[in-house]
Amino acid sequence: MKPRGGRSGDQAFTLIELLVVIAIIAILAGMLLPALSRAKSQAHSALCKSNQKEMGIGTYLYADENLDQLPFAWWYNSSNDDANKNNFQTLLINYVKNGAFVAGSATTNSDFAKNIFRCPVRIQENHWAQFKNYNGTGNPWKISYAMNQFTLLSFAPAVTSPKTAKLGAVPNPSSTFLISDVSFYLNHPAIISLGMPANGQSDVGFKHGRKHPAGKANIVYMDGHVGSFSSKETNGIIMEFKK
Repeated sequence: MKPRGGRSGDQAFTLIELLVVIAIIAILAGMLLPALSRAKSQAHSALCKSNQKEMGIGTYLYADENLDQLPFAWWYNSSNDDANKNNFQTLLINYVKNGAFVAGSATTNSDFAKNIFRCPVRIQENHWAQFKNYNGTGNPWKISYAMNQFTLLSFAPAVTSPKTAKLGAVPNPSSTFLISDVSFYLNHPAIISLGMPANGQSDVGFKHGRKHPAGKANIVYMDGHVGSFSSKETNGIIMEFKK
């Protein structure tokens, strides 16, 4: 006997019933996916802020062990233009892991893309400018973060000396730029400008929340606190602090 008012044990769903179920699942997925995407983006941004907080701590430890001198972002010397030695990542590596900094030959084997020096958003971007992958010119690694080039006493105009300013001599550390996300148009360890050119090819990577240059960049200031800013929120940030 059939159960009263029920479906027989071997009776299948009708096509209409299946289509209704599929439609409901599609609607729910359409509602959930944007929320999951936002959550993932927020998680990436939180990780980058954590990375920069650690780099800020590393900067303080470096200064403490080097007579209060700040690290250099990048310095050029024709006889020693070596990515294993001439950037701030090489100076902070001892506060991240044991062993020397290894630039490597590509993003996949480089310390530029490991530990606190790796931003997951940067890894998903073009290698440089319009080139999705390394095109044989410029830096062979995807660089995620860059430091204020004005830490060099000689900058501007020269970048040929590694001598730097003292951390304790920074007049307004809570407003002074230390390290932030770098744009794939620059892909270099040193930032010299916060401005946004008409072509959008800025030094800073405004990539969190929205595609560069419409998103926000995370930043650690000279006093160690971490924040974020858009391309329209740069007026209160100090780059040249030695004036």
